[in-house]
Amino acid sequence: MINLGRTNTDRFALWWRNIDKLLLISILSLIFLGIFFAYASTSNIASEKIYKTDYLFIVKQILFASISVLILVSLSLLDPKQIEKYCILGFVIAAFLLLSVLIFGVEVKGSKRWINLILFRFQPVEIYKPFFVLLCSLIISNLQIGDLKLRIFYSFCALFFSLLLLLNQPDVGQSLLISSVWLILIFVSGISIAVLLSLGSVIFFGIATAILLFSERFSYIFKRLKTFVDPSKGDNLQTQKALDAIKQGGFTGRGIGEGILKEKVPEAHTDFVLAVIGEEFGILMILVIFLIITFIFLRIFSQFNNENNHFRKLVLIGLSCLVYLQSIINLGVTLNILPNKGMTFPFISYGGSSMIGCGIIFGILLCFTKRKLS
Repeated sequence: MINLGRTNTDRFALWWRNIDKLLLISILSLIFLGIFFAYASTSNIASEKIYKTDYLFIVKQILFASISVLILVSLSLLDPKQIEKYCILGFVIAAFLLLSVLIFGVEVKGSKRWINLILFRFQPVEIYKPFFVLLCSLIISNLQIGDLKLRIFYSFCALFFSLLLLLNQPDVGQSLLISSVWLILIFVSGISIAVLLSLGSVIFFGIATAILLFSERFSYIFKRLKTFVDPSKGDNLQTQKALDAIKQGGFTGRGIGEGILKEKVPEAHTDFVLAVIGEEFGILMILVIFLIITFIFLRIFSQFNNENNHFRKLVLIGLSCLVYLQSIINLGVTLNILPNKGMTFPFISYGGSSMIGCGIIFGILLCFTKRKLS
């Protein structure tokens, strides 16, 4: 028992010595800010209205954050070779969870994306995304499969399978997100710009064709696009209120607890959390959050340039772009630059599935950015 204790102590000491501390502190800062803003954006009124219990939102968010940190630390303790070895198994499990939505999923607002669990609704795509990036990176980097074009074809098969499942839910936002990340992966792998543009056109034309052929199933997309182009032709209440909230908050905000958006928009604590932050803490706080997420992206990108292992190189750029693109999309929706996608802001938005998915992503990133042992 004594030797085991010393071994664990030594292991954590080695982990602390080799971990990218600036990256870890930045990630933990986002998690703590997410807990704080969950408290600010889930007022007693919302809590009583939904759960009949005060502060249950914040208690659940702390629980989600704790699980996320546990996952994050556990993955960052692993050797990168272990993640590479078991990433296919992880993808199979994540794919099974995504497939189970077809059978056990619950429909909310016309989409079947969630599975009802005891504490929360679980959205499997949040777990699926990081393992999709891992699988595609493994395929593209595996020289034993064949030449680059053949490897890209096999990774495209994984993308096609993913799009079939996501468009069936339907979830166009996540479909476009993982398609964009896949295009980034094959671009980094060395494919020509002409081939990249051709594949991008095929993917987005295919998604658009599916939407047109099954227009009744994707009717919400047409409504959102129509409202986005001409707000007078649809219900643009959420986005308009979000914009008004940011304007009223100004540069420094109205003060904690003084915002009213969280009591008027049902998804304020998830899709429009940045608007709640802008109203109560000002545009300055939104800038701080984006500076943190941008620093994380640039920090990982610097490691990407120094990484020689092709698989890890692809994972670093794929997962960091996944997080950064999702952050930009969430901000774009809040500012009415993009149509509403129903996409959360990493670690800041309320939600168990998103927190757990981010824990997996950043745990892998911390593992792959650890200082190499001599």
